[in-house]
Amino acid sequence: MPSHFLYSTNVFLKLLIQEQFRNDVHYVWCSESFNPSKLNPYSITSMIPPSSSPFDIYNDLKVALARNDRHNDKINNQKLSFKNLADMWEASGEITKDQRDEIYYMVENATNNEWKPLIYLIPRSIIDLSRLKIVPPARRANFGMEYIVEDLKRDEFDLIEL
Repeated sequence: MPSHFLYSTNVFLKLLIQEQFRNDVHYVWCSESFNPSKLNPYSITSMIPPSSSPFDIYNDLKVALARNDRHNDKINNQKLSFKNLADMWEASGEITKDQRDEIYYMVENATNNEWKPLIYLIPRSIIDLSRLKIVPPARRANFGMEYIVEDLKRDEFDLIEL
């Protein structure tokens, strides 16, 4: 039976960028389980490894920020991703050059507060199934199901900070 909720962990800066430059529409990669390691080990729902587990991603970011780890892979990958997205959005005419520069500025000058992890709690009942995309097996970290919602609206999820 599917979970009543979907979970995603994202940095606060992503929320700010999508709020300001994407009309508060959010692209999220999510899972049916927050902490797969606490589930039945003989169930496919437990087969989401740390690299895709909302719980593990949250904790990895929390530890990196607490220790001022400037080489954390997740944060460095997010920096690169935000800049690449800004370039793509400018090239497609979705944002201006000034807005692209603003995103670059935000990424380069973000403090630990902006990199803090947030859990998105998404009630599955309000997501139209046509909007819930199953991640293709080749892009998943293991056999456990992962999903993408490309157009999540802000009133369709709650934020949790542990």
